[in-house]
Amino acid sequence: MIPLIIGTALAVTPPPVTRADYVAAQLARDPVFITDLAPRAITAGDAARVRAAVKRMPVPTYLAVVSDTTVENDPQGSPDRLIALLHDKLGRSGVYLVASPDGIGLTVDQFGTNLPVTAAEREVTFAEPYNAGIARVLERFVDDIRSGQAQQRYEKAYEKDRAGSKPKPYREADDDIDLAQEAGVYSGMGVALLAALWILVVRLRRRGRKSRRKR
Repeated sequence: MIPLIIGTALAVTPPPVTRADYVAAQLARDPVFITDLAPRAITAGDAARVRAAVKRMPVPTYLAVVSDTTVENDPQGSPDRLIALLHDKLGRSGVYLVASPDGIGLTVDQFGTNLPVTAAEREVTFAEPYNAGIARVLERFVDDIRSGQAQQRYEKAYEKDRAGSKPKPYREADDDIDLAQEAGVYSGMGVALLAALWILVVRLRRRGRKSRRKR
């Protein structure tokens, strides 16, 4: 009786839900999945821009923005492996993308479509700076696809990179705040220095007057 109960319990135990299972379930309802583990990296405005970019794709497109896709830390393996799992679980044709919240390391594959996704992916890699962010990366990727010139754009960006021309980082609002804070610090230091010099001049004048009186 006991072995039978144990066997029955094991038979009804559901398999563990992997991250690929969870993300695929979300993509079945919404073609854009954005992890909630990195809220500071993706603002509400960025998320809206990402969704708008995906809608501009000429074929069904599924995007998974996940926090970690490294082979060492992710049981599902590399981004390519995650894409394959998502396609297997969804069973839908189209373009599949996996990206990190900061937009670095966009990975793409397609099933049942024939778009220049590899050229577009490579063009974005060479043309966008490290701080582009997921919204700019997706927008540029979609622009490359829709332009009909993805390969030409990639070759141009590649040649620039070979010539030593690197994309300049974007100047963000935080950078402006830092500059303003630095300017305030330097301004305060300048005022303090002028005050110290004025005090020194006053003291020297007083000493000069006292020395003249003694004479």
